[in-house]
Amino acid sequence: MRITIRVPATVANLGPGFDILALALQLQNDVVCDEQPQGGPLSVDPGADAPAELHDPLRNRVTVAYTRACAAMDRPADGVVFRCVNRIPMARGLGSSAAAALGGVLAAVAVHHAAWDADSVLDCVEELEGHRDNAAAALLGGLAICAQGAPTTQMNVPEEVRCVVFVPDTGLATEQARAVVPASFSREDAVFNASRCALLVRCLALRDYGALRDAMDDRWHQAARSALVPAAGALMTAAREAGAAGAALAGAGPSIVALTPLDPAPVAAAFEAAAAREGVPGRVMVLDVRNYGTRVDVKA
Repeated sequence: MRITIRVPATVANLGPGFDILALALQLQNDVVCDEQPQGGPLSVDPGADAPAELHDPLRNRVTVAYTRACAAMDRPADGVVFRCVNRIPMARGLGSSAAAALGGVLAAVAVHHAAWDADSVLDCVEELEGHRDNAAAALLGGLAICAQGAPTTQMNVPEEVRCVVFVPDTGLATEQARAVVPASFSREDAVFNASRCALLVRCLALRDYGALRDAMDDRWHQAARSALVPAAGALMTAAREAGAAGAALAGAGPSIVALTPLDPAPVAAAFEAAAAREGVPGRVMVLDVRNYGTRVDVKA
């Protein structure tokens, strides 16, 4: 049996939505899982240009997640071979780690015919990732809303909204970016972020793009993380001045995402010009929001 899992890129921590809001994008990795009738050890081909250590099943997120999910099901983890097709840039704030973990968990569900619902899958991924917003958007599509203690849900995003993403050539480890986020903040800032989260959901639900710039403001994680991202402020300002409805760090960074319901070309050009001025090498990607989630294809 061959299982092919197509997992989209995601932008988590969207604006004020730290560990709460995430968007799925039209860019995907493929995780291919082949069952071996004759058995054999768990193995993985991590794909072109992957770091050497990812050939080790004990260090590859796909196989680590697969093994963990199999253990939760009390089922064996051997007898399968994985192959990864990578299109999502690694360590750039676009959910590559969550995509790998989700692919591994969904492979285990398919191989062992487990009756896991979406929240069971996300619980398993969260044990590895420490948060579920990336995986939720990847699994469900659209704008994922992760409310602690409540079922994870999503809403579709209007099709005219495009994501313009500046992807620096240099990555940033998620652990480093999370370490600088304050552990607590004032009541005033808590109210500010809660109000912006509510406004952001309203803007996308009702196509109120004029308020999106304010809705993507944040007083918790972005200021601290932006200090780790060269020219983050200049890039966001350039995108807004070029007509983007809003701009923010993508995930933990270092990528920057701008949302626009209009022609994305001026925003892309502004990113390129600002990056050149600031001496930050990178590339620009223009991506649709993906209002459907991960696809799992099974062939006997």
